Amino acid sequence: MEGSGNVPPDILPVSGTSWRGVDLPAFFYLLTMLACYPLAYISRTYLHGQPSSVKHAYFILCGLILMFANFGYGVIHSAISVLANYALLVTVGGSQLSVVLSFIFNMAYLLIAYVLLSTDGYDLIWTTPHCILTVKMAGTAFDLYDGHKKEEVLSLEQKKLNIKRAPSLLELAGYTYFIGGCFAAPIFSIRPYLEFTEGKLADNDRALPPDCIRPALGRLGVGCVYLVLYTLLSPVFSNAYLMSPEFASLSFLSQMFVVMCWGKVAISKYSVIFLFTEGVCIMSGFGYNGRDKNGNVLWDRCISYKPMQFELATTCRELVKSFNISTNTWVSRYVYKRLKFLNNRNVSQLAALLFLAVWHGFYVGYYVGFLQEFVVFFIEAKVVEISQRYPPLARAAEVPPIKVFLWVCFKAWNLFVMSFALVPFVLLRWRRTRLVSPNGLSIRHCHWERPQYHTQL
Repeated sequence: MEGSGNVPPDILPVSGTSWRGVDLPAFFYLLTMLACYPLAYISRTYLHGQPSSVKHAYFILCGLILMFANFGYGVIHSAISVLANYALLVTVGGSQLSVVLSFIFNMAYLLIAYVLLSTDGYDLIWTTPHCILTVKMAGTAFDLYDGHKKEEVLSLEQKKLNIKRAPSLLELAGYTYFIGGCFAAPIFSIRPYLEFTEGKLADNDRALPPDCIRPALGRLGVGCVYLVLYTLLSPVFSNAYLMSPEFASLSFLSQMFVVMCWGKVAISKYSVIFLFTEGVCIMSGFGYNGRDKNGNVLWDRCISYKPMQFELATTCRELVKSFNISTNTWVSRYVYKRLKFLNNRNVSQLAALLFLAVWHGFYVGYYVGFLQEFVVFFIEAKVVEISQRYPPLARAAEVPPIKVFLWVCFKAWNLFVMSFALVPFVLLRWRRTRLVSPNGLSIRHCHWERPQYHTQL
């Protein structure tokens, strides 16, 4: 999807070739996610214990075939990126120059593609996986740079993820085309992938294939639930309906309710892809993340979505911690924390959100959506600060009836801000977004003229 980062396309029609109302590229993209499960099972079952080179070759072959099936000769762009980044890492890798050149090359390649290929909406083409590749390659340059620093100046996270040598071409290509992170999030660093292919990530000490089938199918099952809900509800709460005269004729409160319902439906399609790809990582064994204090195996290395935490979230911060987790972690690790020298959290956070907007593309909707997120973060932080300044308020909020009432209010607020931040993010163009913006809601009640309707997506 052009200019949309790692966000999945509409599973129902948005643009592109369709057949009986089904957007064929998006449908084939979804089938590709499902096809990765048996491929991951083969890797888990038959390549367990094999040399890492065999695993790299298998993932490269699978990834290239699936990418060619989806994007045709557009797959050549990922190959160019792999070769260029490999040359960069083996020549000046480990230096500040390599980090700068990697960031410039990878972002420029992606952004130029956005400029040349963007249409009026979401386009499912080779830039969909390439935006994932962009940050993975930039992160690898950072990790090699950290590996050349002294251990005492590294954070605990950097000590776990840095690499001491430039990866081989086979390793870098395997990392690129690994089916668990080739088409969409999760985004992960190269070191865990290399440890995985070397057999260092295992949930048993008997040299047996990982016991990952049940947890992988569990994520697939939850994803299917979201897929069914989206399929049933998206025709009711569609993008076109938000820009229709029928929506405009509703009362102010009814419009608010519709937008909030639309937001829940819109976010569910992203949940489907996150859950499906996470299940693929688990099925391959890559999702293994050690054991908890009770000895239970953790399969959350590649987690991108926590359904229960997300559905119960009452603040924007809780949403960020439970949705698109791997992307948020990457931005925090390689953008937000790297700006620590600015000594200003608001500036660092704004810079991180600006990076996300640029990474997604040049549609104004991305910038409006992320700006809304920044404002909401700021407001919520001020509310927390005020409540901490007056302890009686905090104590009153713990009284059971008040606590329940506040939870309902906060949840409604959370759903409201999430849905209205999604409006520009999904509709992309200002001429569409303004029809659903607060200035466009029930304008007749203010005796103003509502803008002309544009129902064409």
